[in-house]
Amino acid sequence: TVFHLGESHCLSYGNKKIKIQGTDHTVIPKITFGGKAYHFSTEKENAFKAITKANFQSLPDASKVFLSFGEIDCRPNEGFISAASKLNRTIEDLVSDTTRGYVGWFAEQNHSKNHSLFFLNVPAPNNNENYTIEVNEKVSSTIQLFNSLLQKTVSDYGFNIIDVYKFTVGRDRFSNN
Repeated sequence: TVFHLGESHCLSYGNKKIKIQGTDHTVIPKITFGGKAYHFSTEKENAFKAITKANFQSLPDASKVFLSFGEIDCRPNEGFISAASKLNRTIEDLVSDTTRGYVGWFAEQNHSKNHSLFFLNVPAPNNNENYTIEVNEKVSSTIQLFNSLLQKTVSDYGFNIIDVYKFTVGRDRFSNN
């Protein structure tokens, strides 16, 4: 078994078969509805941390665990893009602080569990016809930034990354469907 903790995207992997280092595994999702990477980067306790911590701690020691948070953070109306203007901060600073806090929080939770952690990055976005070209470009560049900083942070901690972006991106930096 490989457990998949994340927001609603983790459900799409539920009960799928996957090979990890030549061994077959079944993916078992453990959802945190509405969970953002941001929620794990804050100092304060919150419901998202509490639910995810309970799920994480309930897993058998030394489990394989997929983690997928960050997609909601990269949306134009509820993540880094809107927060940057509200907080008068750069998206780069927000993404950097969030990725460090997000991965660091899971590293802290993992001290006593010794799980093998696999962070999934954010897939390429759809080019949404309801948004302007500028907004779509901002979403695309925010996802690229998040994925880049997540890759570096995950590597710094010695965890694993699963690059779903490379399988979903087309030549135009949007979803290849």
